[in-house]
Amino acid sequence: MFVATKRKLAASEVRYVYKGMTVEGSYISARVMLRQARRVTPNRAIEAHFYRNYAVLYEKNAWFRKLQRAVQAQDPQAFKKAIRKCMAWLHELMGKIKNAFLYHDDHLFLWLTTFFGWESIVLLGLMNRYYYKSERIIFDEVLSLPLFPRDYRKLLGIVFRFTPAGRDTVYKGARTLYRELRRLARARGVVLTDRKLRV
Repeated sequence: MFVATKRKLAASEVRYVYKGMTVEGSYISARVMLRQARRVTPNRAIEAHFYRNYAVLYEKNAWFRKLQRAVQAQDPQAFKKAIRKCMAWLHELMGKIKNAFLYHDDHLFLWLTTFFGWESIVLLGLMNRYYYKSERIIFDEVLSLPLFPRDYRKLLGIVFRFTPAGRDTVYKGARTLYRELRRLARARGVVLTDRKLRV
């Protein structure tokens, strides 16, 4: 349970026990909460649900209307910046996948490719300016978005290993997915450039 307050305070967590049930409460400044609702982070597709779906126990001065306006007031450039950060992270992650594959670190390789699949879902939510309602149905949600990579269902099946595949196939699938994500990012004005590092 979150409690938005007028007081300027650092967010604090409290726990109570009521009739044998634990009740957790987080106190946060209303101003801070509105500022966070306006923010576009690389994890926006997951975080935004928090600001859009809730049960109101008490409201004063139509505060939740302010919250809804804040959620809808994102700057398009903020989305581009978040996509750029996401793509830089995926570039780094692809490098780790490559190394794990080349050095036959199979446990790390399989974990990283699964994580890569998850991060692709987060990125596509951002590109589509969509927030996921539930992790339980997230695969159905991402596949219903208007914008996603070619053969995405197949590639997700490979990197998450829903479809039995050898390590070479998983590696190839991760590389193909990465190329497709770069193509979609380029169409949104986000370009990763490889530059030689001189030491």
